[in-house]
Amino acid sequence: MSNLKTQTMKKIFSLLSTFFALSFSLAQNYQGQINQVSESGLHQIVLSPEVRSASQNNLDFLRIFDAKNNEVPYVLFEGRSTDLQYENLTIVSRNAVPNKVTSVVVSNEKALNLEHLILKIANTDVDKTYSISGSNDNQEWFGLVINQTINDLNDSGKTSVERNFSFPLNNYKFLRFDFIDKNSLPINVLEVRLEKNYAVKKSKIELQNFEQKITTDKKKKQTKIHISFKDPQVIDAIGFDISAPNFYLREARIVINKTRTQKRTEVDYNETVSNFQLNSKVKNSFEVSELFVKEFTIEIDNQDNPELQINKISLFQDPVSILADLKANENYTLKIDSKLSAPAYDLAHSGIDFNQNYPVATISNLDKIDDPKEADSSKTFWQTSLFMWLCIGFAVLIIGYFAMTMIKDLNKEN
Repeated sequence: MSNLKTQTMKKIFSLLSTFFALSFSLAQNYQGQINQVSESGLHQIVLSPEVRSASQNNLDFLRIFDAKNNEVPYVLFEGRSTDLQYENLTIVSRNAVPNKVTSVVVSNEKALNLEHLILKIANTDVDKTYSISGSNDNQEWFGLVINQTINDLNDSGKTSVERNFSFPLNNYKFLRFDFIDKNSLPINVLEVRLEKNYAVKKSKIELQNFEQKITTDKKKKQTKIHISFKDPQVIDAIGFDISAPNFYLREARIVINKTRTQKRTEVDYNETVSNFQLNSKVKNSFEVSELFVKEFTIEIDNQDNPELQINKISLFQDPVSILADLKANENYTLKIDSKLSAPAYDLAHSGIDFNQNYPVATISNLDKIDDPKEADSSKTFWQTSLFMWLCIGFAVLIIGYFAMTMIKDLNKEN
């Protein structure tokens, strides 16, 4: 019976400890300043590794407030995904039949798949009817577009205009634009350009200030590298700088330590979250499924080979930004509160062009809020730490009441 009593007390104290631990974790809020911007408009606010760590990698916990403590909407901004580049195509010939037609022949010598081209045209007030045809030998022509009209060929601020001409997808080596001159003088086509979309490669952020310890497990013939941070961090990629030996091919993995409950007892176990090969013939950089951890271990299988001489291990995370409409020279505050849920802003559905470069705003002076009054100044009573502590105190009283009842019952049985 004494064992039962002991187990009961352990459960009670464990439950109480959990409540207190939870209360302290919920009370950890952060606040930082968004550095002033020089122009009003949309800005991308880069979330540093410190901000993502403090927010537990959860954007729902973020809020932006202006100088009057008004909430400022934001939306996740993944950055420009594509970039436009232009390539001039050669104009092979310009032929004009007075009062009938002007023909401009363009070379597509690489036989690229095309469905539109941009023509640069000298300013004019005339409207034009045109047709487009294609050929592989500049002799026999096949129709693509017929009797379409283009107008508004005058830009008051420039000497020329650029217009997009669309047509069915094709890979003809020559394209001919026939502009009808029956009712007007010819237009002057200055250039023909091809618009290309390229995926934008985003530079990753290299993480700093972590500790690493390299050990050797001779029994398992493994090198183990233990990585630890002061606070949990997001990790999206890892790189190795290996100087020796000159030739190697090793199996490696990332392992994290976890805890699970097994037969009412907490048991520690290792979980492999990523596997890769270290190879002397390639650059040893690897993408990993997003990790949010405080520590992990890299295991390298050496078998009977000499250990790798690792000069440096680099850890990276993908950049994350939020987009917000900021006013010039105004003070803004970023607050992180783990008790908040996802905000409902309409900014994402307001027609913003997400494939555009926006000026960058940065966050500074990110600190943990220790003053409850400062943390709760912009919240209702139900969101304050006082209300949270009252709830916790009430829960402790209820648990204590039932605990004392159980102890009395056990004593009666004894």
